[in-house]
Amino acid sequence: MATFALPHDCRITRRCLKETLDLSVPLEEEFASLRTENTLVDVFFEQREHDERGGEGGERVRQIKSRPAFKLTSGRMRGATWFDRNHPPQGVAWLLGAELHDERHKGRSDAYDILGRLDARGDLMPAAVDYKRLELDRRRRDTENIAADVAADAAELVARALPGGGAEDTVAGVPVRLIVEDDAAMTTLHVAVSERLVAGRHSRLSSPLTERRFLGIMLGFRAALEEAHGPPVLTEELRDRSAFPGGLHGERPFLVYFERGS
Repeated sequence: MATFALPHDCRITRRCLKETLDLSVPLEEEFASLRTENTLVDVFFEQREHDERGGEGGERVRQIKSRPAFKLTSGRMRGATWFDRNHPPQGVAWLLGAELHDERHKGRSDAYDILGRLDARGDLMPAAVDYKRLELDRRRRDTENIAADVAADAAELVARALPGGGAEDTVAGVPVRLIVEDDAAMTTLHVAVSERLVAGRHSRLSSPLTERRFLGIMLGFRAALEEAHGPPVLTEELRDRSAFPGGLHGERPFLVYFERGS
């Protein structure tokens, strides 16, 4: 059975979002933004996001037959979640739906009976629109988080390249080459970033080297150097590509200047 690094990607189906919760999430925001607006959503994140089994250790909703769904309780609300293992690199915990519990209707039209009927009609589980939103969110994270992802990877790569020399590897999944030049007062770090399509760290989908991603890679290297050596003097794109030492091979270059020994 596949295991996933925590936290899981906690998501709410469009049907549940609109019909049950009467809420919406703009494309530029995460579902977690709803935690302060709805107690059930807050409980969902609290109980599923850092649960290694994504809720599968709980009590199963017997009325839901198509996939193993598990109970989620918040006050009088009774919900159902499903742990989706089919969309790495994260496990995906889905809030499928929730209804008010009424003991008088148990076994006929109580919360889990309603959810069971939705499942039988094929309306409960995530639909194509939910998976399209998952893809868009992960592509957005690929870009929004690239500076931090690169900074985490670049520190070790820069350490290998200094003092004087070079190194090559991937940062946030993007191939890069480093060449270091020293003079009496300044160290220059030449960085060549591959322009080929690469799999995004968060989406595992092919992504081009967009302007925003390139700038994020520059910021990531700058942050890694600041952490190790103090603030760089200058970070800039190398406009004259012919000036890159040894030439370029389908790469986009930039430079970081910083004081030697700082």
